[in-house]
Amino acid sequence: MPRLSPAACLLTAAILLTAKTALACEVCVEDHVAATYDFQVISKAGATGRSVLFVALRGKDATAPRSKETIQRAVSAMAGVDGGSIRFSAVPPAASFAWDPKRHGSGEILRVVNAKLAKDNLSLIALRVITPTP
Repeated sequence: MPRLSPAACLLTAAILLTAKTALACEVCVEDHVAATYDFQVISKAGATGRSVLFVALRGKDATAPRSKETIQRAVSAMAGVDGGSIRFSAVPPAASFAWDPKRHGSGEILRVVNAKLAKDNLSLIALRVITPTP
């Protein structure tokens, strides 16, 4: 196995450290959406006038069972969110859920939920909204 020079090691370390802070590319967004996409949730949302929000999960241990329960409670507590529609993925760390857009916009939901999750160093990042047609 070839040895890397100190400069190459530093460059590799710098790339790895900055990779997490880069914005998600469209392929990455699609991976998050696909990981939590549920045809039944989308179909039911369309039939009931709801939209589906796909989010990335951020925070240390965001996919741990305790974090998942904390996120589920915070999202389910929002009026207009269908608690039974919440779907999670560990890899990539993502979630999705249906909600009534006539009650709240996706931004308002994220502001309220993220305020509740802040004490646990967790947050949700909006990736995509699907508004199904009936």
